[in-house]
Amino acid sequence: MADSTCAYGLDMTIHHNPPGFGYGNDVTGPMPEIRRLDQIRASLRDPHCEGPDEVYAIAMDVARMQDRDELKKRMLLFGVVTYAAGRLGEEPVRSQGHIHRISQHSGWSPPELYEIWQGKAIIYMQERVEDDPGRCFAVIAEPGDKVLVPPGWGHATISRRSRGAAHLRRLVRSGVWL
Repeated sequence: MADSTCAYGLDMTIHHNPPGFGYGNDVTGPMPEIRRLDQIRASLRDPHCEGPDEVYAIAMDVARMQDRDELKKRMLLFGVVTYAAGRLGEEPVRSQGHIHRISQHSGWSPPELYEIWQGKAIIYMQERVEDDPGRCFAVIAEPGDKVLVPPGWGHATISRRSRGAAHLRRLVRSGVWL
């Protein structure tokens, strides 16, 4: 099953089973990387839980052919993610939390801009990845919403739907994805 996302500026389809993406003639992007449950167990509350084997698919460096040179010039990286339906034990399906490493070209950890295409998501972010996380926010986002994660903040995406997947695109500075 696939959903069209042409309304969001990219001629793409989102595939649900297996998770992934199809690119139209004017869009380029890599084969998606599949994050499996066994790969993210260490980040879960219950590392022995049951859930979908393929938790999410991610493709970074996706672009319309006409925008590719400009994105490269500005050192911007555009990515898309789709999440499986279901739960990870008692938790909703979610991404592995991460923080962007410090970029060599700017000397700082870049922000990340999310745009939700379909489904619902919670973008969780915390000021520090330490025992004292500082300020923490959970932003509920629906189709069309945009959420900005500040530079240097740890963050994760949580799917709010157990029967469908949250699809989003992310825009980050190149060379910073962990």
